[in-house]
Amino acid sequence: MLFKTAEQKSTIRREIQGGVGEAQCLSAIARGEGPAESRFKMVSRMTFEAGSSIGLHTHETDEEIYIVLSGKGIYTDDDGSRREVGPGDVSLTMRGQRHGLEVSREGPLTLMAVIAE
Repeated sequence: MLFKTAEQKSTIRREIQGGVGEAQCLSAIARGEGPAESRFKMVSRMTFEAGSSIGLHTHETDEEIYIVLSGKGIYTDDDGSRREVGPGDVSLTMRGQRHGLEVSREGPLTLMAVIAE
């Protein structure tokens, strides 16, 4: 299955998981709109402006991967540790774990977010 850029869904999401600001999203699979037979529930390229964030949240029934494409931020891991992230960094949040992300004041930050059950 191929998702060409021109066919992907463009949206703006605000205050993601209780965070601040907004993200411009380009989704091959928009949240909740994936193929019924697939375990992938979201595949989106998300661009956040400086100072934006994804609030600290728990993945009760799914798992999520972030792949940072550009920009810098501070990632909060399940154990509460906070580390700087930048291009090429990858995070994995397993079922039952939590995470969050704050974009640096120099922003923007672009990442791929993939959620699967």
